[in-house]
Amino acid sequence: MSIRDRGIQKWQPALILPEHKAFQKQMNEDYFRIEKPILDEYQIEEYENQIHYSMENHLPIKFQLYNDGFPRELQGYCVYIHPIIKELRVQKKDNSNEYIQFTEIIDLLVVD
Repeated sequence: MSIRDRGIQKWQPALILPEHKAFQKQMNEDYFRIEKPILDEYQIEEYENQIHYSMENHLPIKFQLYNDGFPRELQGYCVYIHPIIKELRVQKKDNSNEYIQFTEIIDLLVVD
């Protein structure tokens, strides 16, 4: 390797406009974006039954939540269900609580 070697710069295009960088960033973000799945009544009822089962037996739940086009994962114990506004209080491992709406849930798994 010589002193005049430019490293990775020699493989970069000679000119990248700010618009090109912004477009590339947007394309990378949109590539991983998903549409929110539509849950039917059977899936909703199954999720409710699994949540009640985990609350009775004090088992942790692994939630997959929809967050503005990107899925995120949350694991903890369901402590309380608010029936009117359909909100769950989930206690995480660090004893902090997180409130999630039932409509945010994409998938859940009871960890035995």
